[in-house]
Amino acid sequence: MRYSEVASRYAKALFMLSKEAGSQNEIYSQLQFLADAMEKDPEIMTFLTSPLVTNENKESVFKNGLNGKFSGETKSFLLLLAKKGRVELIPEIVLAFQSLIDDANGITRGTVKSPVPLSQEEQKRIEDTVSRYTGKKVILSYEENKDIIGGLVAEVGSYTFDDSLTSHLTRLNEELNRRAQ
Repeated sequence: MRYSEVASRYAKALFMLSKEAGSQNEIYSQLQFLADAMEKDPEIMTFLTSPLVTNENKESVFKNGLNGKFSGETKSFLLLLAKKGRVELIPEIVLAFQSLIDDANGITRGTVKSPVPLSQEEQKRIEDTVSRYTGKKVILSYEENKDIIGGLVAEVGSYTFDDSLTSHLTRLNEELNRRAQ
């Protein structure tokens, strides 16, 4: 997933702060909870992203609504976002923060698309193969895509592993065309 440079900078600053305190996972889960709430409840999203609601009102909501539910670092961070008018970046900041945690832990994430659901054994074999190739622990999500004719396509970080029948046929066609010339 993509996130803006501004979100990345906020995430880096928060990550460095949380790393010193050893609270990266706690802060991540709190921010993820808030991002999920924003996504699931349109009223929360509308309130927090509306230009008609002043930054002071958003700050007040965070000051009064987060007591005891969020750590001091998370609360201070959210107050800063409200003060700077950057609350709408929370979902992007969560993605950037997760990426920083993953990098620090040697983890990479990706998506595997296949025409049929894969068994647990097949998923494990794919994860092991991609992990050996990338040199990192891999966390994959699996999607069914009927447009793929046999095989699968895995997108992990900047890599694309395309082992679909379509790509094999394309390569075979290109090879035959080269030899025919």
